[in-house]
Amino acid sequence: MSITDTEPAGSSVVSQLLADYPGSPFLALGQTVFWDEPVKAVLRLALDNLGAGHMVLGVHDTDYFAKTRVRKSGPGRFVLMAHNDGTTRDLWSAAGEVSTLFGSETLPDRHRLKAAGVPFQRLARSHGEAAAAFLDSVTEAWGWRGLVYTGSTDLIVSRLPLKDVGAGVLQLLAWAFENAAVQIGPACCCGEAHRSADTVLGWCREYCEQNPDKFLTDLFQSVLPRMYELVIGSAPSNVTVDGTANLLRFTPATASLPRFKFVDLFLSPASRELAASAYNAAVQGSNIYTLDKFGAGAIPFDLIIPGKGRGTIRVTPRVVFVETPQPVAIGLKQPVTSVQELAQVLAARLGNEISLVGKAVSLVSMLAQEFIFVFNEEGSTYVTITRQLNDTLAEAGIPLDMRPILRIRYETWDALSAATATIRLPDHLASAFGRAAITCPEFAASWRSVVEEQKQVCTTSAALRKPSDLMNYLQGRDPLGNWDSKLQRYAEIRTGLLVLRQEAMPLHSEVQHAYTRVSSLRKQRAEAQSQMGSHFRSITEWNEEATEKRTEFGNQISALDYEIRELLRHVITLKEDIRAIEKGAAAQRLRTELDSIERDAEMARLKLVRNALLTSDGLPHTNHRPSAWWLPMVDSTGGWFRKIAETARYYTEPLLTEK
Repeated sequence: MSITDTEPAGSSVVSQLLADYPGSPFLALGQTVFWDEPVKAVLRLALDNLGAGHMVLGVHDTDYFAKTRVRKSGPGRFVLMAHNDGTTRDLWSAAGEVSTLFGSETLPDRHRLKAAGVPFQRLARSHGEAAAAFLDSVTEAWGWRGLVYTGSTDLIVSRLPLKDVGAGVLQLLAWAFENAAVQIGPACCCGEAHRSADTVLGWCREYCEQNPDKFLTDLFQSVLPRMYELVIGSAPSNVTVDGTANLLRFTPATASLPRFKFVDLFLSPASRELAASAYNAAVQGSNIYTLDKFGAGAIPFDLIIPGKGRGTIRVTPRVVFVETPQPVAIGLKQPVTSVQELAQVLAARLGNEISLVGKAVSLVSMLAQEFIFVFNEEGSTYVTITRQLNDTLAEAGIPLDMRPILRIRYETWDALSAATATIRLPDHLASAFGRAAITCPEFAASWRSVVEEQKQVCTTSAALRKPSDLMNYLQGRDPLGNWDSKLQRYAEIRTGLLVLRQEAMPLHSEVQHAYTRVSSLRKQRAEAQSQMGSHFRSITEWNEEATEKRTEFGNQISALDYEIRELLRHVITLKEDIRAIEKGAAAQRLRTELDSIERDAEMARLKLVRNALLTSDGLPHTNHRPSAWWLPMVDSTGGWFRKIAETARYYTEPLLTEK
């Protein structure tokens, strides 16, 4: 099996995995239950059809909750934020994000806009003091919001109190559901959408009210199986729900589990140097730190300590360090040489509620010793680096027991043909599809061609250099922009400016003639000055004749200086006359109107390109990663989900290259 072997649900790919790794659970791990994670219920259906296979529905709760340097005024430390290429450019989100129907975190950033021919800096400057707000607005990801912590400390999802973040979660969902519901019609379908939204909100509100002392991960773990039930239509069978903080609970009793076997490679004297070198080589050139950046003895694993936070583990011969915000140092009587010894040392000092979590590259290798990871088409961007690390270890003779990743490719928008609702399109899609509303089957049949058309819009726009060419193009793309009359007026203004230019042409010629004459006179003066100098040097005795000759040279030079000055004064007068013609009130009015038309055209181009990017990037992205709650909101019969399940394709991606 390989990355190119895609098969439909219930196919040989899933069957072969069950045969090759009997007893290995399928691990569906995600940071939030309100995105694409519950769509992995398609695998549960495939496994049910085969009559086998256990799934662990996991909440990845060992990362930090979303935060940003941006500070917002008002009450509460958890706020909803949009993502853009300006104020919130540094925003990263974990566990607190949501996309309304058709929304995604795909930025039409300034680089992409410029590449499509938009004169971004010029347009930003034209907004003056509002330039920053302009940048935020035009580069904002459509239909996406992140719930962001604005405080200064780092909050880990598994230890984030629900009493602090619960109200923010409800606000986040309300924003997404309200914006999605208004897109769905006719009236019957819109009512069903509201009922679906109210159901999910009800679960969350009830849990928050009844469990004020629980954590965010507990809410997610409560809602996750219910989301599976919502999309499937019945409670999922043969599943367990967990979080990574619990899956990776590290104690002397759990240290022998296969999931911690990979850690041993970085502790055993026989392999630790090789393992560290392999890790550093794998991450070299990426945005991931090599181990030396963390200090002596660092291994690619973090420890989560309740009440202290998360920090890199460093194992030196005499001390085990945990680089939490307030570092922990544990003295050793003898060096730690195995994962079991590390568990005993840590438990003796820190207790049994700690979790040992692999960093981005090593986490998958940890859990792949025991579980078959289930990712969608775009999930986990670090797999290539993880495979490189594993290959290096294997080539050095270290045996690895790695289960491959099972990837699922959804055909979300094609499967929308199974639904019957009419959808009111958001502005960017309405522009791309050429209509404000569309039926689900029509959308399914046309979305791919629309994506290609919008890609072509960006390509065509990039080639439009002249304002007149741009306006000619806009005539066909923006019929409400009145570009025909604007183009006509643009031509009239240019003709008017040309008339003024022609009126000033004789004066320009006179200026040029004056400059030519000045140049000639300056050469004559230089020659006269040279002759005067030669004459001076040739005289041995000054007599009346010599004096008269010197006076003659002086008069000649003075006359030339006078003529040059007069010509230059005349040039100044001529230029003032030219300026009065070319830059006078009439010309200024024409140029102001010309600039206004050009700016209108460029703003129209910007809107066109932004819509094109939102469409051509957003639809393929959401095709692979749809938010699960969209499905029952748009189609309460379950037909859309069943079609996604029927058309899903499966393939394996190895974590160890086969030789």
